[in-house]
Amino acid sequence: MRHARDVLELVLRRLPDRPRVELGHRVAFLDAGYLRRTLPDPFARHRQWRSDLWWRRRLADGEEGG
Repeated sequence: MRHARDVLELVLRRLPDRPRVELGHRVAFLDAGYLRRTLPDPFARHRQWRSDLWWRRRLADGEEGG
């Protein structure tokens, strides 16, 4: 999930305005589900190479919380 979300973030940054907004709404819906199934990782700042990305600061059980 984390790699896929990294790719989505890159795509969102490069899309023109209208497609970015449309995809952004769908991604926000998926993000909300991921947030419900995961917990904050209190040690993410020390573990992750990109701790500034919120989805990299989450703990998931098994299949990325799914």
